[in-house]
Amino acid sequence: MLRRKRDFKPDRTGTSLLSKLYVTPRQRRLLLKWGVIALLTLALSLAQDVILCRVSILGASTDLVAAGILLLSVLLPTDDGAIFALVASTVYYFSGSSPGSYCILLLTALGIAANILRANLLRRGFASNLLCAAAAMLVYEMLVYVLVLFLGYTTLSRMYAFGITAALSCAAMVVLYPLFSAACRIGGDSWKD
Repeated sequence: MLRRKRDFKPDRTGTSLLSKLYVTPRQRRLLLKWGVIALLTLALSLAQDVILCRVSILGASTDLVAAGILLLSVLLPTDDGAIFALVASTVYYFSGSSPGSYCILLLTALGIAANILRANLLRRGFASNLLCAAAAMLVYEMLVYVLVLFLGYTTLSRMYAFGITAALSCAAMVVLYPLFSAACRIGGDSWKD
C-alpha cells in the first residue's frame, strides 16, 4: 500500500532564543540612537584622553566629556537626559579621567537642572539649548574648582585655568551641537515638550 503524505506537520519542539526575539522598527531605531550616543561619548573621552591632554592653552585644557554629557542632557527629554547624565557621569568617573567621584553628583544635578530650566523657561532651539548647557558647564567648572581648592589639590592662583577650561569647553559645545543634535533625532523627534 501507498502511504499518504501528511498535510499536517507538528510544530518543532526545539526553538532558539533568537527566533523568539522580535525587535520592532521603533525599538531598533532607539537602540541605534543610544548606540550612536554611546559611541560619540566614548569618542569624546578618547579624544580628550589621547589627543587633547597634550594640548594646553595657558595651562588649561578642554573638558570634552563633561561638556558632552551636559549638552546631551539638555538636548534629550528630561527623563532620558537625567538617566543619561547619571549613567554617563558614572562611566566617566570609572574611566579614570574625571576630577573625582563628585563629578557624578555635579554632572547629574547640573544636567537635570539645565534641562528643567530650559524646558520651563525657554523655548527649545539652538540658542536656548546652548545657553543652558554652557551655563551648566560654567557652574560645573566653578564647583570643581571650589571642591579641589577645599580638598587642597590646587591653589588660589589656578582659578584662571579653570575659567579657561570652562570657556574652551563651552566653545567645544558649539562644535558638538550639530553632531549631538543629529544623534538625538534618530528614532523620531528628540523632544516633545
